[in-house]
Amino acid sequence: MGRRLADIEIEIKNHEQKFSSFLRNILEGEIFRLIDQLSKSTKVYLFSGIIRNYFLHKYLVRDVDLVIESDDGLDKVLEGLKYRQNSFGGYKIELDGKNIDIWRMDKTWAFNHRQKHLNLDLQRIIPETSFFNFSAIIYSINEQKFFYTKDFLSFLRTKTIDYVYEPNANRQLCVVNTFYYQKKYDLKVSNKLLHLISSWYWEGEKDYEKVQYKHFGKVIFSNSEILEKVIPTNELLECK
Repeated sequence: MGRRLADIEIEIKNHEQKFSSFLRNILEGEIFRLIDQLSKSTKVYLFSGIIRNYFLHKYLVRDVDLVIESDDGLDKVLEGLKYRQNSFGGYKIELDGKNIDIWRMDKTWAFNHRQKHLNLDLQRIIPETSFFNFSAIIYSINEQKFFYTKDFLSFLRTKTIDYVYEPNANRQLCVVNTFYYQKKYDLKVSNKLLHLISSWYWEGEKDYEKVQYKHFGKVIFSNSEILEKVIPTNELLECK
């Protein structure tokens, strides 16, 4: 029998201070100083892969994803650094061999998609508008505290990838990443998610190699491999 969600929640709470120390060690140098300096001017939240990997006991960090409440202090932090604007008005920085993405919350796609229904509550918006359940958690740099939904707790219990918030600006990448993370971390994929990405496949562009070149710099799954993964074997045979 799997662990109770309440026990997993206690485990996450017990790791809040440990995670802070982990960040200080793994991001030592310029990156940690950048985050620390930024947190003195605005609320800073860490999200995405670095937290997922930490709870999967994978401690190699290549990318750092940050969301900030406001631009206060950002110009000073970026001063002297090489950066470029990424999607939705964010900033991409390469520092100490790692990629850092910084977004202001009210400029992200998910926030603008739901802004009529939500206030600027970062602690709630980010976990609730993540696509994957393993991303339904953030870490407040200022408070040294995790904020998450039950979706993340369920992921840790079942090691099954599922989706939380269906609307997404990059459906193709979500399809590719489903199978990429499944393979990389030996995870399961829920039937609900498979049904969704299968419907997306038939509704959209079928060239999945192009999006992989853009995101990974290489093709991991050929178009035919993606087709085989999104369609059950019996249905695939009927299509031939």
